[in-house]
Amino acid sequence: MNSFQGGMMRIALYNLTTTTKYGGVESFVWDLGRELARRGHAVTIIGGIGKRREHTPGVRVLTFPFIDRRRFQALPLLRRAYAEAKLLERLSLAVAALPELIRGGYDIIHIQKPYDLGPTLLARRLGGARVVLGCHGEDFYPGDALLAPHVDAAVSCSRFNARTVAARYGFEPTVVFNGIDTTLFRPVAPDPMLARSNGAPLLLWVGRLQPWKGVDVAIRALRQIPQSQLIIVGDGETRADLERLARELGLAERVRFLGSLPRERLPAIYAAADLLLATSFASETFGIGLVEAQACGLPVVASRFGGFPEVVDEGRTGLLVPPRDPAALAAAVRTLLDDPDRRRAMAAAAPAWAAQFSWSAVADRVEAAYRLAYKRPHTAEPIIR
Repeated sequence: MNSFQGGMMRIALYNLTTTTKYGGVESFVWDLGRELARRGHAVTIIGGIGKRREHTPGVRVLTFPFIDRRRFQALPLLRRAYAEAKLLERLSLAVAALPELIRGGYDIIHIQKPYDLGPTLLARRLGGARVVLGCHGEDFYPGDALLAPHVDAAVSCSRFNARTVAARYGFEPTVVFNGIDTTLFRPVAPDPMLARSNGAPLLLWVGRLQPWKGVDVAIRALRQIPQSQLIIVGDGETRADLERLARELGLAERVRFLGSLPRERLPAIYAAADLLLATSFASETFGIGLVEAQACGLPVVASRFGGFPEVVDEGRTGLLVPPRDPAALAAAVRTLLDDPDRRRAMAAAAPAWAAQFSWSAVADRVEAAYRLAYKRPHTAEPIIR
């Protein structure tokens, strides 16, 4: 029995990694859940058994067992089948979670990855909840294009991502962007632990250390930015290689790896830096770190790729450069370091620009998508149009 009455909805935010990992999609789910609960909706976060738990008033959290994808990848036939291993991991969670999805009385089941299409569409048929597909990347796999048109609504984190999804599925999701907590990410006093050495400029890079994030580009660019220091916040599979690169280039004294830090520390880190560098060249559909930095009054120099051009007001809050081009990145950084007045003007303009990504604005658009989904007949035809 669904409960769509008086504007209140019963909402399941279903995503395995929300409760097992830290990352952009995971933070999106926690923050969206918090905002929807604040608005009076009954919100349940459903994920895999894991260590990540946040204090989220009004949000119920349910976790279920799953089989880690690495166990599937240990099988010879799946060793290089990354998408298929992730699909099997997600399906293993669904085996345990499906009864809750069917009998939980939800009005909306909001998923964040196409891997969850099959189980949630089955829950829709058996339990009546409407399914909303959240699109954050390119997690496609064989057969997903047959399932996706049967969702009741789809939302995407950027116009870039929406176009990618449209090319795959034949319909274009509604763009809602990702959101940030502007009560946390705002101009604050700088972190005293990041004291400058002889007044050297501080450049900042924040994110997971993955190959496509292009952190090596920022390190190589440092050779062409005299006296500056590069602070890298985050961890991941390429950290050892990046530390080795810094040593090989003679930059070990100018590159500091701080590892992963709680989100609560990031505003003061942003405040201590002169510029944020964002160097991704693949799999980057939004750029939450860029928005957080700008909300804190930090200008950005980013690669012109993916969703980055949508979250930087080029010329007013930052500059865009060709991806994988250390010389172009260094030239843009030097341009701003050599012009303090322009950099200060960018810093002043950045928080107002970032306000459009506040959770109040994002949740308005998500709620509108939910209401549209709920109005669709339960036996509606695919949404391809």
